[in-house]
Amino acid sequence: MWPINNTQTFVNYFESNGIEQASCNGITAAFSVDDSDVCPGTTVSFTDESNGEGITAWTWTFEGGDPETSTEQNPSVVYNTPGLWDVTLAITSEESSDTLTIDDFMEVFESPDVTLDTFEVACVYWEPYELTGGTPEGGVYSGDGVTDGIFDPEEAGIGDHVITYTYTSEDGCENSDEQTLTVDECTGIDETNQGDVKIYPNPANDFVTVTSKTEISSLKVYSYTGRLLTNISVNNYSYRLNTAKYVAGVYSVIIKTSDDKTTSKRLIIR
Repeated sequence: MWPINNTQTFVNYFESNGIEQASCNGITAAFSVDDSDVCPGTTVSFTDESNGEGITAWTWTFEGGDPETSTEQNPSVVYNTPGLWDVTLAITSEESSDTLTIDDFMEVFESPDVTLDTFEVACVYWEPYELTGGTPEGGVYSGDGVTDGIFDPEEAGIGDHVITYTYTSEDGCENSDEQTLTVDECTGIDETNQGDVKIYPNPANDFVTVTSKTEISSLKVYSYTGRLLTNISVNNYSYRLNTAKYVAGVYSVIIKTSDDKTTSKRLIIR
């Protein structure tokens, strides 16, 4: 094999005789993940893509992850805390080792802050009406009797119904809040608190008087379509309501008392 013109000729000669050139770097750590931009609570899968033969151990460190460390070759990790997080993989073989750290490899977005206001009692005979009170705006209402954000008391039926408001941020992160919406017969008699709250005369013409054994904190009047017509702070045991401004028909009077109880009364105005 002499003379040898250059190093590559020397290497080619040995390779032609079945002798392979040894790797100068030994083993090299490398990895990938199925998704590096995630929402809180997301489980991600890491894949070992290290190069070299004879790797016998993998040691992972996941900043901000759960678990924080792992010795699996291809672990799964849950990220619950928003932020930018480093990932480190250390590998070893009998003859070598290598470590790779990638700063800010994982980005965990913020979950949107979602709230839903409490609902007033609805009368079963009300016309379907649009649900409101969810923030930020642009979310989706769901639950019994809800279609495209419209609540139908008759379809939902008398009783308590859980209404959920779900909002998805621009980052694709979802959060929700829920409240109970009660559908009442609104017959003028509160079955769960009979006699504590009274409204008379009923049917009425110009005035009605609302009385309660517990101090009345607020009084609201709704039309049969569910539109709020009157909202009054009372802070007394009785209130005289002027009904002359209302056209003849059926209304719902919602009385909230200082003990946080809510009573719905059906009011007929002639």
